[in-house]
Amino acid sequence: MKLVFPLIIIENILDGEKPHELGLPDISIMAVTGLILVLLGVFIRFWARGHFKRGHIFTTGPYALVRHPLYLGSFLIVCGVLFQLNDWHNWVVVVPVFVVFHGAAILHEERSLKKRFGIEWKLYKSRVPAIIPALQNARFFERYYKWSWKSYLATPESKATLWLLSLPFLIELIEDLVFEGMLGI
Repeated sequence: MKLVFPLIIIENILDGEKPHELGLPDISIMAVTGLILVLLGVFIRFWARGHFKRGHIFTTGPYALVRHPLYLGSFLIVCGVLFQLNDWHNWVVVVPVFVVFHGAAILHEERSLKKRFGIEWKLYKSRVPAIIPALQNARFFERYYKWSWKSYLATPESKATLWLLSLPFLIELIEDLVFEGMLGI
């Protein structure tokens, strides 16, 4: 996705596909929807990374709702950016690529976790869905292990968080520079 989005943005600019407006006074509901999805996805990833505990199956926080909250967060971010880009053809390309690539990664991870944790993994897998949250597991706040800055900062997620949070605003900046004539293109 790190390569796909810049290419899609460049392709959209070359084709004259103007992203939805995120700035005032012409703010677009599609751009706002995209921004909300990006923020929600970043929050889920941020929340999940703070629940990493090496050598264990992650079962607290968002891991009590879904087995793969990082992929769920990433999917929401991708959808958010696609909403803002204003070219529905992008959905036809990006979503299948995302599903195939990340679906394969999920299958690989699950096989590895099954080998590593055996019955503990099978029990967790039987209680918690892969991607779509199980609200019946909403007692996740009562779990013993709380979110940790140390766990979060031990991952590369802190740099990714800043990049992902800035993405909708970078798209808006590109829109202003290219389509509002600030670059004179």
